[in-house]
Amino acid sequence: MKRYFNLLGLSRAALAVALVCGAAAPHTSKAQTLYNGLGGIFAVTDSMRYVRGDVENAGELNLTSAPGGSATRLFIDEGNLINTGTGTWVAGQSTVLLLGVGATPHTLSMNGASLYNVRFDNPAGTSLGSNATVTSALKLANGNLLTTEAFSLTLGPNGAVFGPAAGNQEDGTHYVKGSLLQQKAVTGTNDVNFGNMGFTLNPQGQSLTLTVDRRTGLKQQNYSYGRSRNFAGRESIDRIWRLSTPGAKDPAKPVNISLAWLADNDNDQNFDTALAQVWRSTNQGATWVREGVPQKGKSRQVTVATTHLNAWYTVSSTKAPMLTPEQLIFSAAPRQLDAVLSWSTTSKPENGWFVIDRSRDGQQWQEISRQPVAGQSWSPAASTAVDKGAGSLGQIVHYRLRQLGTDGMMRSSSMLQVRFDAPLVFNLDAYPVPMQDYLTLDLRTPTEGPMYLQLYDSNGRLVVNRQEKAPAGSSRYQLQVRDLPLGMYTLRIRQGSNTVTRTIPRY
Repeated sequence: MKRYFNLLGLSRAALAVALVCGAAAPHTSKAQTLYNGLGGIFAVTDSMRYVRGDVENAGELNLTSAPGGSATRLFIDEGNLINTGTGTWVAGQSTVLLLGVGATPHTLSMNGASLYNVRFDNPAGTSLGSNATVTSALKLANGNLLTTEAFSLTLGPNGAVFGPAAGNQEDGTHYVKGSLLQQKAVTGTNDVNFGNMGFTLNPQGQSLTLTVDRRTGLKQQNYSYGRSRNFAGRESIDRIWRLSTPGAKDPAKPVNISLAWLADNDNDQNFDTALAQVWRSTNQGATWVREGVPQKGKSRQVTVATTHLNAWYTVSSTKAPMLTPEQLIFSAAPRQLDAVLSWSTTSKPENGWFVIDRSRDGQQWQEISRQPVAGQSWSPAASTAVDKGAGSLGQIVHYRLRQLGTDGMMRSSSMLQVRFDAPLVFNLDAYPVPMQDYLTLDLRTPTEGPMYLQLYDSNGRLVVNRQEKAPAGSSRYQLQVRDLPLGMYTLRIRQGSNTVTRTIPRY
């Protein structure tokens, strides 16, 4: 026979001790504070329950308050909340609070069960270990909630997420990362806020049911951001809204949708001085088309009219962003007493200059080269500059590459050293990996002479065969590979008795 355990009148210290009677007992295989086993029924009907450590429920855990009593609050201090696949969670109108001050994220795993109110107060954040639902309020007092790519957190029709920013909005350190869903039935001519999640719909007098799946903050292509050659910076913000209606039925006339995002989701794009463009995809991010016209994006909120409610939406800046340090590919190598400096980028900057600085000590810098971006025909092939006689300045000379924008913004590459007394060794760098439209090859060789370049596909067929005259020192070559099928390729470079082989994918 099942029994109910109602623990009343215990002190905070006593509540932190593992429960040891009946179904509520320490789990023998884990360091658990509270474990409700399979077949057990554990009821918390008093107004507050404090647990220090994990709570795991494999039976039935009931948080329904006693008649006439205050809503139950369950405090879980420095622990995880696990409702197993066999567990039944009766939330009532309770509030679960996950507290912490350490550096370890907590885990919330409900296996599809619903919480009424939940509050996260752990600076290290909380990870979602399964799908879960919050029917009322999700409050982010400290840290983010990370849903990962595998799981989603669903808000009930009247649920909402609350952060510490103005208007109870999320901010960059208090928001739901990953997938946050809500379905609402809407009607009338007023704006309807979907769960405080940065999406508002005005149905313009129509009645419809809409599901919004907001995916954000994970920097995953076609999950939280879109990629397209039509975008000024090739990528969108790190937030996608996936919309769907029952039966994939679109409205008869346009509705207004408003999209809002955090500066944390800008994805290195400039919205302070540039406009924002809304984009729509109806094929899961394979292609994107413009929705509406560019509009001011400084507030990070835009509105468009659309009849497409079974589509993905995102936003991009109309101005290409400054390149990140990872997108600035910079190399420097000696050639006798000269320094050969080469650079390339993974995408074309909109405007500005590339500047190379030189330093003897790594502290005091002198500009030695400046090339404008405007008017250059761009490809991933590198530009090259030669610092003649640099070896006469010292045994080691330092170089750095800077991208300067016309708006005063600047990005720098890492600092490189050139050693003029180091013997040259036959070596090859090939990038980017995986191959894209071009493959760039940086060769260093101690001798001058013919160099043979061969590229084979996975079946051993020779698809590229070139001969170049390689000078002693550093040189750069480029292969156009955009027409090659996707797959694995073998690159072989030979000069005299020196041979180097690389396996390079294209996908």
